[in-house]
Amino acid sequence: MSETTLLRALRVIDEISKHPDGLGFSALRKFLGNPSPTTVNTILKELLGMEVLQKTSGKTYVLGTRTYFWGKAAARTNDPMRIVRARMRRLHEEFQASVNLFTCSQGNLFCLESFVAPQSPSMWPAGQSLALSLPVVGSVFFYDPVQLQDEGLLQQELAAHGEEISLDDVKKMIREALQTRMQDDGGLFYPGMRRFAVPIRDRERTVLVLGLGVLEARLNRSDIRDRIISRMEEARESLEQTFNNQYSEKEL
Repeated sequence: MSETTLLRALRVIDEISKHPDGLGFSALRKFLGNPSPTTVNTILKELLGMEVLQKTSGKTYVLGTRTYFWGKAAARTNDPMRIVRARMRRLHEEFQASVNLFTCSQGNLFCLESFVAPQSPSMWPAGQSLALSLPVVGSVFFYDPVQLQDEGLLQQELAAHGEEISLDDVKKMIREALQTRMQDDGGLFYPGMRRFAVPIRDRERTVLVLGLGVLEARLNRSDIRDRIISRMEEARESLEQTFNNQYSEKEL
């Protein structure tokens, strides 16, 4: 079955988008499977007329001004942070929990976004930074895994927290978090509060951590823990795909 003119035109646009210096007539004809020159001319003429393509002085075809505005419109809809906020809001509303988004810079955690539940007053408001330390939800994902094997570091961080916390429990939590990419702090750090976190990676590097805090009493009354873990894993996979796709598009 032969391709329609519309499909061929879309393929031309997509192929040209991968070549910043553009493609010439012969290269495009070859790319389309060598249809008649008249067919290729018709496609190019229409795309030039709509300013989807433009012709350079070197007689190659490049993307035109209309595609710039398409890109701007797509960016407004698919802006990564907009997608992140939508995911956070869904988690917040489904579980009536506090949901925070962290990044790390020069040894300090910074809360970028925050949906705070009244039952979770200990969650940090958005815009507040704090020193990187193990008791902070999600911070384990910002550490080098080799550092997390240093018992001296762990004991130092736990001492700074000011609560009596079992080193063995913390080591177990860290081990499971690194193995599963899902941190459940088991309520170790804040009485009555259970915190969960997943890392958002861009090309294998943790760039963000999504954290959720819920009253521990609520976990004892239902299957909410399993649902939280399932939803956060879904969020992690979706957001990583968003970030990685955006990075790939910039490379083209």
